[in-house]
Amino acid sequence: MRPHAQNFSAVTTRSPSLAFLALLLAWTVSPAVAAAPAPAASEPLPGVASPAPPVLAAGVSLGLTEMFELIKQDSPRLRALQTEIDLARGEGKAAKVLPNPVLNLAILYLNSGFNQNGVATYYANVALPLLVGGQRRFRVKSANAWTRAAEAGVHQGYLELAAEGRALHVDLLAAQQRVGLYDAALAELAALESFAQGRQTAGLASEIEVLRISMTAASWQSRRIEAVTAREDLSARLAALVGRPNWRPWAAGEFAPVGVEPDAALWAEVERTQPAIEAARRREAHAVQGIALARREAVPVPSLMAGTVVIQNYYSVSTTVGLTVPIPVFDWGQDLRARAEARAIASKREREAVSAEVEAELVRAAQVLKLRRDALGDYEARVVAQAERMRSLADDAFRAGKAEPADLVEAAELRFDALLGQVDLKVALMQAEVDLLTAAGRVEEVR
Repeated sequence: MRPHAQNFSAVTTRSPSLAFLALLLAWTVSPAVAAAPAPAASEPLPGVASPAPPVLAAGVSLGLTEMFELIKQDSPRLRALQTEIDLARGEGKAAKVLPNPVLNLAILYLNSGFNQNGVATYYANVALPLLVGGQRRFRVKSANAWTRAAEAGVHQGYLELAAEGRALHVDLLAAQQRVGLYDAALAELAALESFAQGRQTAGLASEIEVLRISMTAASWQSRRIEAVTAREDLSARLAALVGRPNWRPWAAGEFAPVGVEPDAALWAEVERTQPAIEAARRREAHAVQGIALARREAVPVPSLMAGTVVIQNYYSVSTTVGLTVPIPVFDWGQDLRARAEARAIASKREREAVSAEVEAELVRAAQVLKLRRDALGDYEARVVAQAERMRSLADDAFRAGKAEPADLVEAAELRFDALLGQVDLKVALMQAEVDLLTAAGRVEEVR
């Protein structure tokens, strides 16, 4: 029995360990955070039509470019913002319409003395308001300025949604990476647990060794469920943002920083590319145009009248022509001008505040980006590198018969935690890049 036991020991030591180490080698030489395979696409809800662009016909993956296009086409929140443009354009159409004429009709009965048969007099005239102060032209100008401001506001709203979508996309990429890490770690533990069970059967290891690996695997499985839950939640939120609530998209793209830099060109273009500044600038222009309109609206609007008077029994028909002119004694438009001037001052201050906020956000985002980039570089150079080194040493020691499976488990745990920490720092850096691009008005930039 002794030679048989020795032979069994040799086989169970070499064969499973070599298979296990081969699996490890494949994981170790792969990138620190490998791309995880896409899950199966969710089926559309019954009875719900959800036409998709060709790139998403299979409902599997969603890249940044496709995401931006879907937000433009189908985002419910963006469609709600676009109603402001419709209102402004409606105001422009209304401003071009001439005022309606007014028809006045009247009957007057005149009685004289004891004569109970009155004489009826019929009056009919038409009054036409005359916009001699240029009110119609300035109303059109004000409506056009409102339209331009509304368009800028919608563009700002779209880029805010695009920034939100890009942040969700980064988070979803990170969630997919975490699930992939858990899958690789659990596969590794499964191989190691099988090997430990063989050692226990051969009488070379205690049950404690197997239980240690099994408990570690159970803990990681529980954490994997949480990671999957987070991934599905992020997928649902991204689908709702792009107007496809029945989808469960898979974030396509490389899980890596885009390498954006807060260089001089970015700062120089911010006044032109930043949508919040442009929207505030156009709102100010609309408010200034409102002052000119208020002055024109204060000009009295005369009405030209023409009519006929018919006196019954006397067969008298007369034609009347007249002009009515309001006299601005008490109200000369001072209230309209005061409110318009106040709105112009408020919009100017709002524009200045927005510019200051954008500049402050740019400075903050640039500082955070540098700190997070340094943090990731230091973490990868020290923690990840040391964890990989410890893992390699544990493998070498195990092959040389100087380490136990428990040592491999400990080394795998340390490496696994290091890789999870790397994902956290990488996503923090990528979100800092999103913040910088958003502050600069370049959130659609894809590299």
